[in-house]
Amino acid sequence: MSDSGARTIFREMGYSRAEFERVLPAAMRDWLVTGGPDVWRISTLDGGGIATIRTEVMAERKIGSLQLPVLAVTIELIAASSDLADEFVRRFERGFHRGGG
Repeated sequence: MSDSGARTIFREMGYSRAEFERVLPAAMRDWLVTGGPDVWRISTLDGGGIATIRTEVMAERKIGSLQLPVLAVTIELIAASSDLADEFVRRFERGFHRGGG
């Protein structure tokens, strides 16, 4: 990733708003997580901005009697360095990864 400014990532995630709110701080570990439930800000301990996350609850996906929550997630990476932005993406992806076969 280059240092040319903000980068935006879109995801549709199989998480409820409550699940997302519970997982996000753990995924970010020692970074500050503020805001919620629809707009979150991730920053370093000294207040440097890393990312802004916006969430929107979407219609559940239904497969027979199975119902899965859907959360639209928009991440704007605002970190000054590409290394910090890349670390955010790594933490986010690892923190929200669900196991499976």
